[in-house]
Amino acid sequence: MSHSKPMWRVKTPGKTYDVVIVGGGLHGLACAYYLAKEHGIRNVAVLERKRLGYGGSGRNTEIFRANQRAPEILPFYIEANRLWKGLSADLDFNVMVWTKGLIGLAHNRFGLDSMRMRHETQTRMGIENYMLTPQELKKLAHRLDISNKAEMPIAGGYYNPPGGTIRHDAAVWGFARACDRQGIDLCEGVEVTGIMVENRRISGVQTSAGTLSTPVVLNVAGGWSSNIARMAGLKLPVVTLPLQAMVSEPIASFVDQVVVSEAYFCYVQQTLKGDLVMGAHMDPWPSFRLYNTFEFAAELSYGITQLFPDLAHVRVMRTWSGLCDMTPDASPVMGETDIEGFYVDVGWGYFGFKASPACGKIMAEHIATNHRPGLIRGLGLERFNEGRMVPETTFTRD
Repeated sequence: MSHSKPMWRVKTPGKTYDVVIVGGGLHGLACAYYLAKEHGIRNVAVLERKRLGYGGSGRNTEIFRANQRAPEILPFYIEANRLWKGLSADLDFNVMVWTKGLIGLAHNRFGLDSMRMRHETQTRMGIENYMLTPQELKKLAHRLDISNKAEMPIAGGYYNPPGGTIRHDAAVWGFARACDRQGIDLCEGVEVTGIMVENRRISGVQTSAGTLSTPVVLNVAGGWSSNIARMAGLKLPVVTLPLQAMVSEPIASFVDQVVVSEAYFCYVQQTLKGDLVMGAHMDPWPSFRLYNTFEFAAELSYGITQLFPDLAHVRVMRTWSGLCDMTPDASPVMGETDIEGFYVDVGWGYFGFKASPACGKIMAEHIATNHRPGLIRGLGLERFNEGRMVPETTFTRD
């Protein structure tokens, strides 16, 4: 009897590393991969207390897009879209990129004005994006209800052709497999219990598997990033908020695009298998608990059926939740800190999945060269002390 070979090896941590990455999601795996591939730094450990991809990388709705608001953030998604589309060939592993396009819906004049503002910014930055009437939207998404029967009828919207989906598990597996081939130590089931700092300089990491000596630590722990930072004596302006989602039974082909309603706070996309993946905004209270509520499912179902009444009798098969790390201005914090050797890539909220390859590539360059790349110069921790916010939001009530 033959046995299949594991896609990557799970290692016990060694004693000394050039770089230790805390968090085994896509941001951490991508950074490790690009450190090895582009900078020749292979003495790297990726520490994950559960399993690779257990956090936000495995608890998302698979959507990637370039339709954000802030011009400081949009270049990440432009670069990430470029990387995603070549990643299957780069990693020699199919990450199932599906460029299906994204439709955003507005339900009154104020929502349309907000969309036009973002549309102008995106167009000036070279992002393909179109403002559409309800009738034009109906031609794209045939089952969309553009009548006046809904509580908030559709007033118009936009179409972002570069948007789509990526199979999140496949992306984790592809990066993990590539990291293993590059000689990176992937350490699953290893919990970080302390960050060692001497004279405001990183000296090591304490873990459930022993103490690791290292001059560089990258914190990419997502919803747990504020806890990891506190171990180093650093307070991050980050709160952790739960986000819930749910999946329907498989049905015949129904909607070809990702569809987002900013007034109902809901979005839906259909997978190749036929199930509908549906989500909403984050819960408004901080928590580290993973839970699901009837109230969420009921409100989301109501919003989806206002857009697509034909889905009223489709059954929900499962729900799930994840943790989002959110900053006061809803933009990420990236770069070095005032603790030498302690780097952060945190505060991505519910935007982090789609930007992950670009973040990994940029943070690898930052760590390897000790020079902050242009894309993240405005996203450092110091902006909060300087009162220099980078306001970002995607879902705003019309």
